[in-house]
Amino acid sequence: MRDDATREFLAELIDDAALFPPALCSMDGALRGHAEAAAGDAFWIAGRFVVPASRLLEMAAALDDAPAPLGATVVFDAPAADAAALAALARNVEAASPRVACEALEVRIGRLPGATEDDRLSALHDALHASFSSPPAAYVEVPLAGDAAEEALLALHRSRSRGTNLAAKIRCGGQRPGDVPSAEDVATFLWLAARHAVPFKATAGLHHALAHVDAGGVAAHGFLNVIGGAVLAYTRGLDRDSLVALLRERNQSEFALLGRHFGWNGIGADAREIAQARAAFVHSYGSCSFEEPVAELRALGILPRAPATR
Repeated sequence: MRDDATREFLAELIDDAALFPPALCSMDGALRGHAEAAAGDAFWIAGRFVVPASRLLEMAAALDDAPAPLGATVVFDAPAADAAALAALARNVEAASPRVACEALEVRIGRLPGATEDDRLSALHDALHASFSSPPAAYVEVPLAGDAAEEALLALHRSRSRGTNLAAKIRCGGQRPGDVPSAEDVATFLWLAARHAVPFKATAGLHHALAHVDAGGVAAHGFLNVIGGAVLAYTRGLDRDSLVALLRERNQSEFALLGRHFGWNGIGADAREIAQARAAFVHSYGSCSFEEPVAELRALGILPRAPATR
């Protein structure tokens, strides 16, 4: 383990989405890579294994000799997530339970039944409690552009105020250049989510630590920017303009993740505050590669070099 701030910032941060594009690993290959990450010196950064709902039983079969269930996030990939579909998923979760522990569920808000965002979230909450004896955590993927983004986030805020435990999920990249949301859209989400105490996880496009322009000339987000922005939005109430600047920051020297402190441009949070933000607000992000972001953290000096192997 490293110093406190680094540990609190990175602990269980990267969910393993190797089954998803662009990696598209085989089930055996993805599970083997997850086991290798769990056995490495950066094991403490690894979060849950992410599996499509349609491949849950395949995953369970591949873990037939596993000594204990593997914690997983199940991504609902059917066209619609109505009560019957969620009940069917619950039956598959029960069938897989000797080998897979379904700890979280992810679903796009547009796949939920209902005329409004409030209706859809209520339907999800009711279906989860009707179908699962112990409902998993649920992350609802919301859009990040236009009025729909704010409406979905405010609906999650209203849902949580009524006692539900639903959280948000945002997509920071994708297979096409147009899939990358603007810094303004991500900043607005972080600002509103922190203001309304809606926790979230992120996915897609966060293989690199810092904001950058990729090989195709597209501006891409960095996970230090997005996660760090979330930490400072939650702990310091960073405004939208400052969050836009932070999300665009490409200069490593403007960031600090050392000792008991994370900071950007002179604005910081200590290890205790980082731990609070990670527990209550910014939970994790999904990546189809674990090795790539860890290697970049080593290259930046935030993590030590990997120990030599024989």
